[in-house]
Amino acid sequence: MIQLSICLPTRNRQSYCIETIRAIAASERQDFEVLVGDNSDDGTTLANFFATELKDDPRFKLTGPEQSVLPMVDNWERLVELAQGRWIAVIGDDDYIDPKLTLLLKHYERLYPEVESVSWARMHFNWPDNRPVPALSTIPVSHDTYIAVKSRLQDQLYRWTERRRVPAGGFGAYHGAVRKSLMERIKRKFGGRYFEHPVVDFESVCKTIKEAKMLVHCQRPFSVLGAGAASNSAGTQSQKVLVERARTFKQETAGKVDMDDPVFPFPISDKGAALSASIASTTYWFCRTYDIDLTGFAENFAQAAADELRFTRNETDYQAKKTFFERGFEVWDGGKWRHLFKPGVYLPNISFNELTGVIKDTLHVREAAVPAQTPAEFYRFAEHTILPVEHVASGARAFAR
Repeated sequence: MIQLSICLPTRNRQSYCIETIRAIAASERQDFEVLVGDNSDDGTTLANFFATELKDDPRFKLTGPEQSVLPMVDNWERLVELAQGRWIAVIGDDDYIDPKLTLLLKHYERLYPEVESVSWARMHFNWPDNRPVPALSTIPVSHDTYIAVKSRLQDQLYRWTERRRVPAGGFGAYHGAVRKSLMERIKRKFGGRYFEHPVVDFESVCKTIKEAKMLVHCQRPFSVLGAGAASNSAGTQSQKVLVERARTFKQETAGKVDMDDPVFPFPISDKGAALSASIASTTYWFCRTYDIDLTGFAENFAQAAADELRFTRNETDYQAKKTFFERGFEVWDGGKWRHLFKPGVYLPNISFNELTGVIKDTLHVREAAVPAQTPAEFYRFAEHTILPVEHVASGARAFAR
């Protein structure tokens, strides 16, 4: 039986994708499959790779490019349609996921028969070609299990009650696992599709925490969020790159749900666009479309936007984002929420990417000191600092002597 379908959508990043596939293929487990959706302009690179290196490995399946480029949301959609596993997980082509995740999923199914969504802590790693400034790689080092309270998660995401730049969420198909049966229920209830919105990862979170019967979180990491120079996530390192990728993304999603929501005047493709605006636009669209209570969202988002400015790398980016938010609040609901957006003055963050060590159950390591060139190598390095998968999946709470 296939316990887990790992969906791997990719576009024009063949070198990253091949490294990711090779790393997963090294696993001896047979209870998972990997579905690669190649949306590249040239499909021959991955086709040749599959024909030579994976021709005898039935765990890996390639779906090639179609006649025209698919929006990202459609590439995700076609992979889930093909999935045969009990659980679905989606990762980026420059990420890594441990196939031993299947052990955890089986463990949780025994403990919690109603579980339909599993999340876990994630490691973060910049590929060597995406390090414009010194940065830290992160390794969560805890391993406890928590049962999520759905109402609290919904308040934190739909109404942004924590008032931070990124609301709590985590549950969803992207770097999380969702039962295939829940994905089918979501498809029936929400627009006849698994995914609708261009910001597909957070849209998946919105739908999952609305519909899942039980959500379980493991503090032990099982995947690595990688960021290569050619990836969309490279925008976290550079505001200029973020804007360029967002504009390309907007062009390639034309004709679907507009990621620059005309009702929510914080366009994601704007030069001052911020991560919080991308999440907020997605959440606001979902709640309006499916009649979900948004009470408090505007007031809380105004404070989250101010919190966003604390994470800018320089004063130029600070001013661009500040202007972006001010312009949006001036016109949103006739300026009703403008007075609530109160950013502080720009203060250089002198400790940014310098505080190494364990901080709040996360080990921060300078990238230059990490002996790893890929997310998979980083994961194997990090495994020396965290509880083995087998222990977590058996309920053990300490290393055996």
